[in-house]
Amino acid sequence: MARRGTARERILSAAEEIVVNEGVSSLTFDKVAEVTGLSKGGILYHFASKDALVRAMVERFVYRFETGLSGIEGEDEEPHGRYTRAYVKATMGGAASTGDQYDRLGASITAALSNFPDLLEIVHQQNIRCQAAVETDGLDPVEATIIRLAIEGMWMAEVFNVMHLDPAMKQAVIDRLIARTRPAGATP
Repeated sequence: MARRGTARERILSAAEEIVVNEGVSSLTFDKVAEVTGLSKGGILYHFASKDALVRAMVERFVYRFETGLSGIEGEDEEPHGRYTRAYVKATMGGAASTGDQYDRLGASITAALSNFPDLLEIVHQQNIRCQAAVETDGLDPVEATIIRLAIEGMWMAEVFNVMHLDPAMKQAVIDRLIARTRPAGATP
């Protein structure tokens, strides 16, 4: 693991690495200290408890998604359906801040939320923001919601190894969802 960034960022990155590779039950301050090379006291300085560390991980996870989504959205010149297209792309790893490692972390964090029900509120608030943005994106709100739920379902099926579409089929589904965000006759 690289030793760059602030101690807080190093701790969070180490915690994510542990959770992705070994699960949230393996996340201990001793393990984080081992991975970062920091003392346990140094870790406790930044995070008073495991709950505080997991909360920061969830907050950082949400922030990464929203930052990646915003970046994709900012690159799209067509305002009609812009947010919804960005949502589809960010969910499927199209942002620098999302991708395979992010998805594996997402699966671990999502599974861990059952052990930290108070953290569900962070994810709940993110979903409220995303749904509000989808509904006011210039598309029919029901159509936009269907697109959002479809991409969420595909993401969940993949990260929890329930189903993996053939890559060509997966791309075709993504392309079709994106096409549904564009006015009739518009080019991608």
